[in-house]
Amino acid sequence: LQAKTLPLEHFTKRGDYLDMKLSPDGKHIAARVRQEGLVSMVVLNTETMQVVGGVKPNNGDEVHSVEWINSERLVYQFAEKRVRSERLFATGELFAMNYDNSKNRMLFGYRAGSRTTGTNISKRESTMASAEVISYLPDDDKRILIAEYPFTKKGNKMYNNKQRAPRIQLLDVYSGRKRKVDAIPYNYATVFASDAGDINFVSYTDDQLLSRAAYRLNEKDEWKDLSEVLGKDMIPAAISSDGKKVYLTGNIGEKNLKTMFEFDLTTKAVTKLFEPTDADLEYYLWDRKLQQPVVGISYPDKHKYYYSKVKSSTAKYHKTLAASFGGQKVLIQSESRDGKYVLLHVSSDVNPGEYYLFNTESKSASFLWANRSWLDPRDLAATKHFSFTTSDDQLVNGYVTLPKNAEEDKPVPFVTMIHGGPHGSRDYAEFDSEVKLLANRGYAVVQINFRGSDGYGKDFKKMGHREWGGAMIQDILEGTNAAIEQFALDADKGCVYGASYGGYAAMMSSIREPSMFNCVIGFNGLYNLSYFFTESDTAVAYGGLSYLKRVLGDDQEALDANSPVYHADKISAKVLIIHGEKDARVPVINAETMIDALENAGNKPKYLNLSRSDHWVVDENARKKVYETLLDFLDDNLG
Repeated sequence: LQAKTLPLEHFTKRGDYLDMKLSPDGKHIAARVRQEGLVSMVVLNTETMQVVGGVKPNNGDEVHSVEWINSERLVYQFAEKRVRSERLFATGELFAMNYDNSKNRMLFGYRAGSRTTGTNISKRESTMASAEVISYLPDDDKRILIAEYPFTKKGNKMYNNKQRAPRIQLLDVYSGRKRKVDAIPYNYATVFASDAGDINFVSYTDDQLLSRAAYRLNEKDEWKDLSEVLGKDMIPAAISSDGKKVYLTGNIGEKNLKTMFEFDLTTKAVTKLFEPTDADLEYYLWDRKLQQPVVGISYPDKHKYYYSKVKSSTAKYHKTLAASFGGQKVLIQSESRDGKYVLLHVSSDVNPGEYYLFNTESKSASFLWANRSWLDPRDLAATKHFSFTTSDDQLVNGYVTLPKNAEEDKPVPFVTMIHGGPHGSRDYAEFDSEVKLLANRGYAVVQINFRGSDGYGKDFKKMGHREWGGAMIQDILEGTNAAIEQFALDADKGCVYGASYGGYAAMMSSIREPSMFNCVIGFNGLYNLSYFFTESDTAVAYGGLSYLKRVLGDDQEALDANSPVYHADKISAKVLIIHGEKDARVPVINAETMIDALENAGNKPKYLNLSRSDHWVVDENARKKVYETLLDFLDDNLG
């Protein structure tokens, strides 16, 4: 049976229902929705699902986040574009309104004192800083606690990068009045506050771009390095409502897998909450009554749940829901204060995400909304896990997505798609519009979580350091061969493709094994490793140079030996290069020099320059152009 060919726009169009939050009394839902390219906020009556309020941004901004302060009032933020970037960034300004749009005002921000036409938002004095809410103070319906990060000045420009140490302010969500109550002595700090506003834990990033943490017994105590008590790599993730216990991520076992621990500030006792066996714990679900994580989630292949040993009603109903939704991932997004209503997010490799309202008393779940409702999961190809052992005896995991209704006895052309990052990133068996598009067009998609990828332990991640063009590429090549054998792919019809680091790795893969791939596609790829030090915004960012030296090294001979631009003569495959003209992370000089090198080697590439795009290419028209070009190129070389 021939699979249905879906319109390209079904995959290039971004999701419409982004997230939802339930009010404390359970009577209303605040949702961020994308309509006509703009992200707005709507407030709905839970019973009727009728719109009762909302905010539509001006000037190309979008609603970045929404939180309920009490059952009447919400705090929200906008995101705006920056120079030379398509992406929108949170401004750090805070706005507040009642659910019915009344008493809408700007509470905090650098534009708080400016006059704005065409809006009914009232304002206060300007503050040259960004804000992050650190406690909603549930026993105080009028005030919240915020961390105020002063802007960083460079030349004649101000930057909202949270580089400076934050001040702690009490902020009235009706009047916008604020009062300083504390100051944190760490740059790039994340502050953890109890429901009463007590602050005894912070995490921060040092100038080596490494995560650190500090604690104190009370506000009169001196801050101490948390590693002196708990050892290295223990980083706060959440805090109990009374502030007496903090929940941290840390590593365990031979693989140094990430899990969660409880640290009691009073007794200094440390308790391990979950014990993952084959992959990092990457997500947790919180029990409101117990005030602790009770469900942990890892991704060894597809998602895997771990339940804490404590008796938890949240864990109990989650087990039931996980079974009821047939293996899909079930997350708790928010819940009413009395615990009666729970907002659920359900997703899978073929389900971009659905929202349900679950009644914990009647044990019934009502469907609310589906993200990307124009896609029918029944039309999408499933993603399957596979693993293999490398030539140096490392276990590596990956995924293969075969075209829907592919014939078992007919080899399928394939695309090895390499993720970016490369550190702090990985592939998942979850919905990916790019993967589903390629599969819908008849190509199998191979994804490999090569060493250096996130998710499989600290040691596995560190194995990728200074191996960008070495062992990591070897994993990709050996993984591709393993996928060809395990899934009967057509070894004579393959292409390698990636963006960012993936673009670099695609070129290096075709250099290391010239005969393996018919074609290679680099999308915003880095082709001269030295450019990371001299041209990229990474090197000038806080801690960026230290990071690059740690993961790449600074030996010039080694950098050149692993830079595709110096080995273009070894690439025999057809090449497509796609690059954003305004890319600051991987500047377009990478594409230009790689094109010159290929032309000098007699292998002129096809080139698509995106004149208005940066590294992330978020514009839907640009994305459509990218995939039209990419699909035509694949058809020419694998068809």
